[in-house]
Amino acid sequence: MLIAALSSVVMLTAADPLSSYDVVWTTPSRDASASMPLGNGEVVLNVWVEEATGDLLFYIARTDAISEISRYLKLGRVRLHWASSPFKSRGDFRQHLHLREGFIEVTGGGSSLRVFVDSDRNTIYLEGANAEPDTVTANVECWRNQPRTLPKEEMRSAWSVHDAPFDLVESQDIFKPTADAIVWYHRNETSVVPKLWANQSLSGLRGTHDPLIHRTFGGKLAGEGFTRSGERTLKTAKPVRQFHLWLATHTQVTSTVSEWERGLARQGVRDGNAAKRTRAWWNAFWNRSWVFVHGDHPDFSVPQNDYPFRIGMDSGHGNVFPGQLSSPGILNRPASYEELWKWRGQDEPKPLPNQPTFEDGVSGPPDFRKGLSIAAWIKPEKLAPGRIVDRLTAGRNDGFLFDTHPGDSLRLIVGDIELSAPKCLKVGQKQFVSASFDAMTGEASIYLDGKRVAHRAAAAGSPITQGYVLQRYVQACQGRGAHPIKFNGGFYTVEPKASGMPYNPDWRNWGDCQWFQNLRHMYHPMLASGDFEMMEPFFRIYEDNRALAESRSKLYHGSQGAYFPETMTCFGTYSGGDYGWDRKGHQPNEVLCPWWDDAWNQGPELVGLMLDRWDFTRDEKFLSQRLLPMAESVLKYFDTRFKKDPQGRIVLDPTQVVETYWEGVVNDMPATAGLISITQRLAALPRRLVPADLRTFFAHMKKACPELPLQTLDGKIELAPAQKYVNQTSNVENGELYAVWPFRLVTLAHPKLLDEAKRAYAHRKNRLDKGWGYDGNVAALLGMTDEAARILQVHCSNSNPAYRWPATWGPNYDWLPDQNHGGNLLNMTDLMLMQAEPLEAGGAIRILPAWPRTWDVKFKLHAPGKTTVECETKDGRIVRLVVSPTTRAKDIVLPAHMER
Repeated sequence: MLIAALSSVVMLTAADPLSSYDVVWTTPSRDASASMPLGNGEVVLNVWVEEATGDLLFYIARTDAISEISRYLKLGRVRLHWASSPFKSRGDFRQHLHLREGFIEVTGGGSSLRVFVDSDRNTIYLEGANAEPDTVTANVECWRNQPRTLPKEEMRSAWSVHDAPFDLVESQDIFKPTADAIVWYHRNETSVVPKLWANQSLSGLRGTHDPLIHRTFGGKLAGEGFTRSGERTLKTAKPVRQFHLWLATHTQVTSTVSEWERGLARQGVRDGNAAKRTRAWWNAFWNRSWVFVHGDHPDFSVPQNDYPFRIGMDSGHGNVFPGQLSSPGILNRPASYEELWKWRGQDEPKPLPNQPTFEDGVSGPPDFRKGLSIAAWIKPEKLAPGRIVDRLTAGRNDGFLFDTHPGDSLRLIVGDIELSAPKCLKVGQKQFVSASFDAMTGEASIYLDGKRVAHRAAAAGSPITQGYVLQRYVQACQGRGAHPIKFNGGFYTVEPKASGMPYNPDWRNWGDCQWFQNLRHMYHPMLASGDFEMMEPFFRIYEDNRALAESRSKLYHGSQGAYFPETMTCFGTYSGGDYGWDRKGHQPNEVLCPWWDDAWNQGPELVGLMLDRWDFTRDEKFLSQRLLPMAESVLKYFDTRFKKDPQGRIVLDPTQVVETYWEGVVNDMPATAGLISITQRLAALPRRLVPADLRTFFAHMKKACPELPLQTLDGKIELAPAQKYVNQTSNVENGELYAVWPFRLVTLAHPKLLDEAKRAYAHRKNRLDKGWGYDGNVAALLGMTDEAARILQVHCSNSNPAYRWPATWGPNYDWLPDQNHGGNLLNMTDLMLMQAEPLEAGGAIRILPAWPRTWDVKFKLHAPGKTTVECETKDGRIVRLVVSPTTRAKDIVLPAHMER
């Protein structure tokens, strides 16, 4: 079910199509839930102007700011204050994210402020111009002012040590006095890493390393004409017309604080070339690749049905309203809040009617083509779910409803669109509730006693383009750091209180660990977009922990090679809570987490992505020094860990089908498809680049792969989750489809089992249109255009209405902004537009293999062999196609229906 559509942006008139998707706000924000992201790949900001004060605020994050208990922390928050508050209560207020040049500009009352993060150095710049001389104050705000023991309910934000049998203590931040700057840091004088080594019998093994101990991170805030006005405050000595502030950030593992300070000092000098090179970097980034779509607006029409209108209950006579409900009314068009407030009329106690009152003289069932409005008086006797007005089938999206789900809130559902106003109702108090929906634009609002408490903005521009552009932007903001992008919110998580979580800004659901099934989604689309350098943090976390993985394999299973846990810490161990803290009666190789203790697909998919990186870049150094060693290690694990059948084929047992099938599984599809895919590709690498002994080993492993699992259903063969399995599910992955995505054994380019794959897709148990679900990728690779387009539109309509940034996806299954959802959005779009084969597999480049003919598009994407493809379509025809180098034009494959 959709949460909400993308929030609106102000559409600009500009020759540059990218500028049309700049995000512009014309009012200040309530709090950080209405902030804009900004970053340089390592340093990430959330920027907003506070409505109550006119102050500019921003949170600071770094990808490598991780505490002694393995939590990712914000560095802090900065508040910029003007004595005259030029941005408060101004009709000309404007906060503008300039995508092309990578900066945020705030204007109002003749004053302006520009904020950017240096593309080459981890320094934040603030450049201000005041309409009149004004006193400016900058304050560093910190909530870690004393050591703090993490309570049990917050341990989900430190997943590496969740449910630990010892206290999790995070130290306080330290502020150091200087004459004209604010310097502060967080330093880990302790570390939980040795406790996890001991817990998992890893102490002293080759590859153990502790990246937390003595890790120090923080910053230095300074400015021209600013002096200290307290421990955490800078202030201009006099009113100024112009001002410059810069904030250098630094993370380093050092033996002393002084050593970290010297590193910070090298960062903390203002660089006059920073703005110019930052604009140049962002411009080059946007020129690498692009996607601009036209004609993709979703259908916002209200689902039509012949159901009766139910008041105070659902279609099954459940969800009875828990209290008094009177004077329900419906209008067959959207109404303004002023109109709805006047509509409240005289509320007199009366028996609950069987049907609502239809306003504006409507008799009989109204026509909702324009939209609808609903209103009623309610007095809840308890905070429990209850219908106000209902005209759909319970559990389906075939109409509309207005209710109090989950009890203390108001919720409007119209078809696939859902809007909620959380935690707004009061027990025992009469309240006038109303809602409106515009079927022309998708705009929706919920009101309580005449005040709007939830809003879904009207669609603007192309939802697909907006989602694609903004997701790629935030990946660039956080994609060049020391650590990979966090799937559960990235590094711009803010305001958990807006989602009902009473925690500080350091909190995130699912914590610090890397779940491979989630992490991968941000990195697959970086290939087609040409963002190869941003794949480095992903590869690096597994390469840095390969030695420990090999040691663990030998200790736990007597095997050679490496395997990586599905859920892994940044230092290569299992999470203690997943591995099991109480080891009494258990051997070291017993992992007490049935969700993935015997899942082995991570290594093959990692090697597959490294092969993709080689295919696209043809970087021979990457191949020889990084890809081949990782591939050899991953395959050695399978070769030495598992038994073989009489034909010499590996028998994957024990194993499981990701997190879904646990019992009786033999030769699961994810690991089997992965082994078949990577051994075929490794065996096809240029002979001159692969040592003879490795060629022999890869050929051996290619022959040793299990056969692809198939099953018969209703008399027809289709892809199966495993060769053998007990048909009892524990999660919602469709493991049988791994043969399509991510391993691409069955696609339009490899159609031998295409019908079998389509049948498996049709019979899949789980419909996964959001979050880490990859149905859209599969549909695109199978050429199922309508299905892929439907799922893509669902993805682009998933922004959470409690947050102002238009790409605040989720939380879905994880946390928000849901980055694996956004990564899937990018990957799905790319696969609908282009599917390209490795050069060693013929190098075919399929253009528009799953793209709707009614959607016009302009795109530039990358393909294997250092190739780029630019294409433009209009009314179902290709009007421009440029392939570079031109020698690759012969490899272009057009869909049969497409004219050129």
